[in-house]
Amino acid sequence: MLHQAKVLGVVSGLAILVAACSDGTQSATNTTSPPAADTAANVSTTAPAGQPATSAATDISSLGVKDVSEIKFQTPSPNVINGFVDAVNNSGTIKHNVSKTGTVKFTGWAIVPEKTKAAEKVIITLPTNNQIVAIANVNTARPDVAKAIKSENYKNSGWTTSFAASSLPTGRIVLKAWAYDPATKTATQLKNLHELTVSE
Repeated sequence: MLHQAKVLGVVSGLAILVAACSDGTQSATNTTSPPAADTAANVSTTAPAGQPATSAATDISSLGVKDVSEIKFQTPSPNVINGFVDAVNNSGTIKHNVSKTGTVKFTGWAIVPEKTKAAEKVIITLPTNNQIVAIANVNTARPDVAKAIKSENYKNSGWTTSFAASSLPTGRIVLKAWAYDPATKTATQLKNLHELTVSE
């Protein structure tokens, strides 16, 4: 019961923040994201300067599993915010053109709200079969997230990953990003889908 009250408190707080910022204004530090209604309010979409990019290793053993079928992929309930894909290739727009010879960079933040902590990993998958194309460590400083959600437990909830566009099929594709909790082997989908058009 107390756990549910905590989760509802966080969700209510986020709803108030989103409503307060829905007048079309954006945070001064949020220069690449969509309007506040499409992201968590007052959460910057750019990682702090000097933060290293996380490698895009796809070795699933880093997730504590031997096969992707061991992971429980789920979508969060509508009122739960567990993170966002803030930008692709440093752009907060939701549609992107990518060359097969290029690199794709995803940035965002991810939390496990029911445990009041940052997620340990973020998984990027193809849309239909959950084939993993990248795995990111969640360890980048995001004081904006901690401030917006009012919990210091989320201060290092940011993540960044880059991977070769050659690993993606040609054409239009919407990659999915998931906050991963290795203790439960659960991957919960992040908000803010981005569409990529991959060309030769």
